[in-house]
Amino acid sequence: MTDRLYYEDAYLTEFDGRVVECAEKDGTFHVRLNRSAFYPTSGGQPHDTGTLNGAAVTDVYVGEDDRDVWHVTDTPFNIGEAVPGGYWAA
Repeated sequence: MTDRLYYEDAYLTEFDGRVVECAEKDGTFHVRLNRSAFYPTSGGQPHDTGTLNGAAVTDVYVGEDDRDVWHVTDTPFNIGEAVPGGYWAA
């Protein structure tokens, strides 16, 4: 389950997370972190954009279980890797 930092601080723009899962899909990498400040697409509101360890985040969504936040990038990450994240509100 992703700890959704935006619930605690809506103005947070930088955070550190750890990669829990990374899966390749259609030439992109879907990355699940243990914690995230990126707000996913929801209820007509677009997702936040920014970077994970310098890699552009092109999409953010909640998984089917409604518990995990996924970040789409063009860069793979290793399980357990610590990644700094920074975002800019959409």
